[in-house]
Amino acid sequence: YKTNYNYLIPCNLYGEFDKFDPIRGHFVGALINKIIIAKNSNKNSIELFGDGTPLRQFMHARDVARVINHMIANDKYLNMNIATDENYTIDKIANIALKVCDAEHLKIKYNPKRPNGQMRKDIDTKIFKKNFPDINLIKLSEGIKEIFEKLKK
Repeated sequence: YKTNYNYLIPCNLYGEFDKFDPIRGHFVGALINKIIIAKNSNKNSIELFGDGTPLRQFMHARDVARVINHMIANDKYLNMNIATDENYTIDKIANIALKVCDAEHLKIKYNPKRPNGQMRKDIDTKIFKKNFPDINLIKLSEGIKEIFEKLKK
């Protein structure tokens, strides 16, 4: 039918309209919420599932929207994975969040009775980088800080 189409497969996403529930929320949103709750209630720790070793890539939802907008505006039809090159352990992500949320005093308690999930979810970004060589993606630390500042009370 000569229909132009594309599909984009993003890595894990986070953003200001994420799910922030500490149990049912997505990881970054739930992490930020746990930090806020711990700070507001003068707790000295937060609890995370597993042991902190799985690797994850997270991309700000606004970056995905920018990619989609660019593709529409420039009439691009590509099929590709989209992700940042920041591929960190859960422990590193949690420590980044503690630092940017001014909560480095909080300890991370890992619950080994809860699942780690898949150990790696790496995404090949060669096609994405080839077609968007100059895109400036939001760094995880900057995105977490932005969301924390909007949510804290």
